[in-house]
Amino acid sequence: MIAKGALDPKDRPVPYNMMYWIGFNDLRQTRQIGFSGFSPIPFSEIMSYCSHIGLDDPVERQSFARCIMALDTEERKYYGNAKS
Repeated sequence: MIAKGALDPKDRPVPYNMMYWIGFNDLRQTRQIGFSGFSPIPFSEIMSYCSHIGLDDPVERQSFARCIMALDTEERKYYGNAKS
């Protein structure tokens, strides 16, 4: 029996994906906020974050950047301003 409000064990985050979620959570604070809502996370910030965490492999950097941009787009769609 699962306690009310507890996560089902099969719904736990996959450890491999935690780097992306932590990175997105850190990077989402770098967005600019204007009259049209949230701007996308700047690519320069994503690359700077990769350097900060020691992600030097170009293939892994590209994968990280694509994932962060996809998460950013989905969050901005949710809030209604994913125009750019």
